[in-house]
Amino acid sequence: MHPTTAASEAGAATRRYLAAMRNRGPLSIDWGGAPTRHKRYPDAVRTQLPWESGDGSALGRIGELLRDLLGMTRLVWCHQLDDGGEPAGRPPMLLTGRPAPSGGGLYAIEAYVAAGEPRPPGLPAALYHYDPVHHVLERVRGGDHTGALAGLLADGPAADVAIVLSAVFWRSMFKYGDFGYRLICQETGVLVAQALAAGGRLGLPCRAWLRFPDGEVDRLLGLDGAREAALAVLTLTLPPGGAGRPDASPSAHELIERPVAGESTPLPKPMPDGLAAALHRACSAASPTGSPEPAEALRPRPPARAGRAFPAPEPATGIRAGPGASRRTSPLAGYRPVPLRGAALGAVLAAAGEGYPADLPGAETGPAVTALCLLAWRVEGLPRGAYWYDPARRTLHELAGAERVDEVATGRLLANTRVALRGAAAALVPAGDPVAGARLFGDRWYRMQQMEAGLVVQRATLAATALGLAARIHSDGANETTDEVLGLAGTPLRSLSFLLLGTPPTGGPLVARPMPAVVHEEVMPRSDESLTRTDHL
Repeated sequence: MHPTTAASEAGAATRRYLAAMRNRGPLSIDWGGAPTRHKRYPDAVRTQLPWESGDGSALGRIGELLRDLLGMTRLVWCHQLDDGGEPAGRPPMLLTGRPAPSGGGLYAIEAYVAAGEPRPPGLPAALYHYDPVHHVLERVRGGDHTGALAGLLADGPAADVAIVLSAVFWRSMFKYGDFGYRLICQETGVLVAQALAAGGRLGLPCRAWLRFPDGEVDRLLGLDGAREAALAVLTLTLPPGGAGRPDASPSAHELIERPVAGESTPLPKPMPDGLAAALHRACSAASPTGSPEPAEALRPRPPARAGRAFPAPEPATGIRAGPGASRRTSPLAGYRPVPLRGAALGAVLAAAGEGYPADLPGAETGPAVTALCLLAWRVEGLPRGAYWYDPARRTLHELAGAERVDEVATGRLLANTRVALRGAAAALVPAGDPVAGARLFGDRWYRMQQMEAGLVVQRATLAATALGLAARIHSDGANETTDEVLGLAGTPLRSLSFLLLGTPPTGGPLVARPMPAVVHEEVMPRSDESLTRTDHL
């Protein structure tokens, strides 16, 4: 392709997708076509993971990190409500909850673990799939895959352990259609934030990789790229100790020649052909290894109408924003209409604006491809209004006053979002230009930006959870009306997500408790051998 043609085509798939999403109609859902919400490799050799990392072992820490990503960690007692927050007239339900939010609670993301020799102890070198229902690793294929994965990452060091996050597209798209691709990308970013937080708590330094040759990583994992594809790679460094890594590990070509365990059937449907599929193909085809421009050139600039500046509230001290697996509150019936402490908002903003280890230029110093906007309704010491947050200077720049901020509720919103807005104290709104980086990164810019949007809202959620607050993502809040209020209309910028924050309703209809670990021994015969397995129900 001629360079001029290539430049003109950069971002074309993104533009077509964005235009279609602006004009999408109501959902038409065939619940009979819903796939299962997790996959299995039923004939694979299984390694039981420790339920907790109390022994300090590397395997225990990896198990706890995986559990904090995708495990069954909460029991949620839920009185069923309609979209208006009123009782639906149906019996209450006891649900199993996962640690991190997912669009529609559909959990489209799977995790694969590549372990090398000779660490972690107790886990032979192989590629594994994490089964969250049974908290086990299923051996997909033998051999040290860590070196082959590192060779597919730009300047990627040989990791002790690598975790690949993949998407089962139909799991979200059967309900949301092409819009499900946006939700999947943001959910991947949510899980990256979760992994960074859990890894920090467990002493497993973690780095995220969002740019790699998709097809080669998919082949290494035994994925077809149509039903399921890799979206992000996490590399982990284990605590010191034990022997070093071997000098050589099998090449990717050698590994993909080895047999792969069979997955459970029926298989999910492939991604439906359409604009999302075209965007995913364009994202996968664009995986440059570097940026010729300085990191600061990629960050969004505030709109020209940004006004007076306020110092951001000083963050509350002593905040330990762990994964919050058992305490995360995502209220269905809205919030108590009480003010948010300024120090609490300061902690949420500080968490969202921190740098993070990733292969995006400039990510180490703060969000690299998104900006942080704030809608404040009830915050002590901060006038009602819309703001642009500058994490480097810890300042809030006014975008609109009190007379405009309530207009957000007049946009195209779902009923449950309108209910939540009645009592919410504030909303964090990541914003960015969906095509600005296409000339450098192609259509993959869209995917990277959506992932960072998910990452920053999850970091804000973790800080809110540590403070006893509630937070819920309302994707429909990122719309044209919100853009008008924020002063983004008429600029290349647009809202990317919408996180409401507030005080959970006391004695409300949703109560979450940690999932207890009930242990029993089970002997499972397997061909000519017997495996003793410890199951956690």
